[in-house]
Formats: sequence, structure tokens, C-alpha cells
Amino acid sequence: MNRKILAIFALLIVAISISTVSAFGLDDLIGSSSEAENVTIDGIDFNIPAGFVEDEDMAVNGEVNESQGIEYTTWGKTYANDENDVISIGVATYDGVEVDDSIPAYIGGDKLSVNGVDGYDYNVPPFEGFTYAKDGKLVIISVTDDALLKDIVIK
Repeated sequence: MNRKILAIFALLIVAISISTVSAFGLDDLIGSSSEAENVTIDGIDFNIPAGFVEDEDMAVNGEVNESQGIEYTTWGKTYANDENDVISIGVATYDGVEVDDSIPAYIGGDKLSVNGVDGYDYNVPPFEGFTYAKDGKLVIISVTDDALLKDIVIK
């Protein structure tokens, strides 16, 4: 895989984590969800644990960007609960590139399996995260408590 493409993937993770930390207003949340919720982001399913509410202002809905001649589209949602835990999920597709396990492996971290889904963990404080390839897309899950990962990932 071209190093330029791999660098773009790595920058995407950092950008999602930093923007979530700097822009998410936990004090702005009102109420909470009393039941777990299944959500689909760009065709990939996730479970959001009970007590988390989406910050719709943080949603990324098919944002198209280009870096070093490679166009990519991102989708994402961010959730928080009243205990200041945050979940941020991003899914990215890359024009002309089918993401496979080599991309999350390049981004780094230890190999990890969550609910039967193989990927890699990462740490960009204050977030812990899990990256993996699914259906030719890069999935990035960032959480403030890594125990939440088993509640979010659906095989």
C-alpha cells in the first residue's frame, strides 16, 4: 500500500479524536437514552449503550475531502453520557482504495479482537480506540473508557 495513503489514514484518526475532544460540549447534553440503540453508519452497524445521547452537532454526514490527490468520504457520530464518557465512531471510504487489514495494522497498536472482529487498538489521550477494516471501509471507534468497546462493536 502506498505510504501516502497510509499517512492519510493515520491523520484521519488523529483528526477525529482531536475534534471530538475540542468540540464536544458534555454540558450541553440534556437527558439520556435509557435503552441501548443500534445505529448504522455508512452501512456498518454499531450498538450504542444505554445512557448515551448523540450530539447531532458533531455528526459527519458524507463529508468529502482530498489529501495528496486521494479523495475520501467520512461519516461519523459522537455520543456522551452524564458520566462524561464519550463514544466517537467514524467510517471512511477512499476513492479507488479498498481498505483491508493492512491499513489498521499500519496505523498501529496491538492486535485486538472485540466481539469476534479483528483490528488494532490505539491510544490518543484522552481516547482509547479500535480500528478495523470492514466491507472495504476503515472503521475508527474512539472511547474515553475502553471497556465500552465490547458494547459497541457488532460482528
